[in-house]
Amino acid sequence: MNVNIVREKVMFTVAGEWLAQGWRDFRQAAILNMAYAAFFLVIGFVISSLLWHHGFSIVYFIAAGGFLIVVPGLVAVYYHLAEKIHQGSSPGFADIAEGVRQCPTSIIVIGLVSLIIYLIWITDALIIYSVYFDFVPASLADYQADPVLRANALAFLLFVSLLGFVLSFISFCVTVFSVPYALQKQCGLVDAVSFSVKTVSRHSKMMLFWAIVLGVLTFSTVLFALPLLLVVLPVLAYANFATYRDMRRLMEGE
Repeated sequence: MNVNIVREKVMFTVAGEWLAQGWRDFRQAAILNMAYAAFFLVIGFVISSLLWHHGFSIVYFIAAGGFLIVVPGLVAVYYHLAEKIHQGSSPGFADIAEGVRQCPTSIIVIGLVSLIIYLIWITDALIIYSVYFDFVPASLADYQADPVLRANALAFLLFVSLLGFVLSFISFCVTVFSVPYALQKQCGLVDAVSFSVKTVSRHSKMMLFWAIVLGVLTFSTVLFALPLLLVVLPVLAYANFATYRDMRRLMEGE
């Protein structure tokens, strides 16, 4: 996409074109993309099954929200595959391992930073949960039948949503472009993070809208339609790589 078009078009149009590019890239190696996403899908199924089985269904909301914080480092492999696709190659399963091997130390550190933010989120969210529910198991029927329990659930979801938005946006600013930038340039942590934060701050309205698009689509999928993660995760990763390419050209042209 031409950098001037990014400046002139409305946010909805630009985001739609990034998502369309993500879908096109996904289709270039659909089986490969879904195979890598299946690893995270299995983890999600295990977590959700355990929580629902033991009566902590509302805690799954915390797990789904936490996924938004750690996902940027997990999809670095897709950025490597995107490079292959845009170079005209047909990526294979060996390219997944190659993508892991080519991750510089800076991406590992970014992943650890995301993990720290995730642990802060989990700790605070569980503290809030203990205030309202004292870790007593409750089914969906219990929430529907008990007005007090239902009110507590709504208050809990409101507080953790506000907390999650703040932490997720911090993670977004640090990681949204630093991971593809570090992978492409094989640069250090400072250069990668500064590029990401600088880009987000200079184009705050567009990037806030893009953060909402990525967050809503990812969170809704993990929370309500987990099997669709096989498609949504790689499509959004490729879409974010398209965003990175356009924003990098835009930053270089300023």
